[in-house]
Amino acid sequence: MSTPSFHPLVIYVDGSSRGNPGPAGIGVAVFSADNLSKPFEEISCYIGIATNNVAEYEAVIHALSWLIKSGKKSCTIKLDSELVYKQVTGQYKVRKAHIAHQVKRVHRLRERLGEISFVLVPRADNKTADRLAQQASKKVNPVGNSCTK
Repeated sequence: MSTPSFHPLVIYVDGSSRGNPGPAGIGVAVFSADNLSKPFEEISCYIGIATNNVAEYEAVIHALSWLIKSGKKSCTIKLDSELVYKQVTGQYKVRKAHIAHQVKRVHRLRERLGEISFVLVPRADNKTADRLAQQASKKVNPVGNSCTK
């Protein structure tokens, strides 16, 4: 389930919340595995008022949704949230109901895809997704969610 293996796509994800809870955003950076220097797709979305953990999960959900919409079936998802990583890989129990709902959303999306590997990376290795998430959390949109690509 979470064993790293070769996939043609590598997707870095991150969430950001200013205030925890506060204005929150997500960042998704999609790379070809043979060119990790420049993403070919970047997604930056303001998601409303949320905690950092919710934003981290929403980043994973956006990445999986992007995969489905793009017709891709497998990838490696790299993230720096130890909590999210260990919960989606089954190493940690989910204790909060709202997080359990997000975990179920992740699993439902994964059922529609092929092999998805999760890899926990240091924050320093997740700069592009972090930049996109930070950028989104600064764009407070009182009307609702907004995404830029």
